[in-house]
Amino acid sequence: MSKQTSNKTIAKNTLFLYFRMILILFVSLYTTRVVLNALGVIDYGINNAVASVVTMFMFLNTSMANGIQRFYNYTMGNSSNHNLTEVYNTALQIQAIISVILILLLETVGLWYMHNQMVIPAERFDTALWVYQFTALTIILIVMQAPYTSAIMAHEKMDTFAYISIFEVLAKLAVAYLISTSGGDRLFEYSLLNLSVAFIIFIIYFAYSKYNFKELKIKFQFHKHLFKPMLSFSGWNIFGSFAYVLKAQGVNLLLNSFFGPIVNSARGVSGMIMTALQGFQSNVVIAFRPQIIKSYAQRDYERVRQLMYSLSKLSFLMLATLSIPIIIEIDYILKLWLGDIIPDYTKSFTILILANMMIASLTTPLSQVVHATGNMRNFQVATSVIICMIIPVSWIFLKLGYDPNSVYIVSLIVTIINQIVCNYMLKRIFPYSIKEYTKAVILPCILLTIIVLGITELTKSLIQESFVRLIVSAAVAVISSAITAYLVLLNKQERGLIKKFIKKR
Repeated sequence: MSKQTSNKTIAKNTLFLYFRMILILFVSLYTTRVVLNALGVIDYGINNAVASVVTMFMFLNTSMANGIQRFYNYTMGNSSNHNLTEVYNTALQIQAIISVILILLLETVGLWYMHNQMVIPAERFDTALWVYQFTALTIILIVMQAPYTSAIMAHEKMDTFAYISIFEVLAKLAVAYLISTSGGDRLFEYSLLNLSVAFIIFIIYFAYSKYNFKELKIKFQFHKHLFKPMLSFSGWNIFGSFAYVLKAQGVNLLLNSFFGPIVNSARGVSGMIMTALQGFQSNVVIAFRPQIIKSYAQRDYERVRQLMYSLSKLSFLMLATLSIPIIIEIDYILKLWLGDIIPDYTKSFTILILANMMIASLTTPLSQVVHATGNMRNFQVATSVIICMIIPVSWIFLKLGYDPNSVYIVSLIVTIINQIVCNYMLKRIFPYSIKEYTKAVILPCILLTIIVLGITELTKSLIQESFVRLIVSAAVAVISSAITAYLVLLNKQERGLIKKFIKKR
């Protein structure tokens, strides 16, 4: 595949994934409203609380899924060491091991937590146990689905991934409507139907992959030369993922310990905004990841550098374009969304979180190159230690009497330090110039942020607060981001591709 064709594939896949993300976002928001009305506040809370216990263990599978895709793509780029059939069968074996570990954890630690720590009304506890088991089975299906979703990603069939994801979210909307008309135990039925949807999605991924990718043949063989590096790669990936889980949950527990549930509510609201925007950035990463890994496997390091730079700039641009109008219009957005009941610190938390995300978006492309090399240990240890430092440092500041914002200021500073360390750790395993990267990516991103913030803030000052001003501010942020990116952020080659695309249309 030529570089031009590969670039077109990245662009097409990004468009498919963005269409998927926008549709899923709106359908999911509406589904949440339908489910809340159908279940009621108490049962809805039980469902979310129980599901959170189960999904807490999902970082194991997420890390492994990324590892499977990495080895698929590496093999497709350089098949000298092993073939895709061997990767597939080794992935099945490892996922089976993870499934057993998850079952043991869920049926011991998870159930202990359910019985001893969770606050659930006595009359709903038996139903909550059913919800727990249904959710656990759903998670196991998702774990065993990973070799097939990874195969689709590795072959860059993002349109298929988008269509299946859209079908899944529409199926969950149908489940929400079904339970809203039910006269039985709606919480029990909701969990059972969601399990049924998960089973159908598993069958679709399995059938599509087996039919379209002939190399996915089950062979009862153990490939030691492949099992060890795949497990090692995923092990270090799990180490890094656990650090981010520890950071998120640790910050939540710290805020709860020092300030109580009201501040947790503010964090919850700002966290919803963060999750929505992160989905858009992850789509860009998904589209680029296969090409980065294949190019590295082919030892085309110059293309890996180009893709890393382009992914860094595009990730930052997407988040900046979405975040800046939210930051500028945060007061009006919160009033429009939440009405008069806005938890204290929601505004400041949201602004600090969005700033944190914009900086962190520059770290993700570096980690994708690290994944391509397979040399994970030192990078993951260094970055994980830095990320985990957020917890003890935040505790010290809170103990000294600082307000809740201090936690997110600490997080912002740690994220900047982590970005610097990531560059130096990557430099040790991949040939690129940090000076060139700073000049080509970091400085243009800073300049773009200053320009777009200034123009959007000026626009806001000229119009009275209203929904019209919100739309105008968003439009100005998008247009100024596009123009500034074209003039400042993109290089000559990237601008040429855009010109060629426009002329062709």
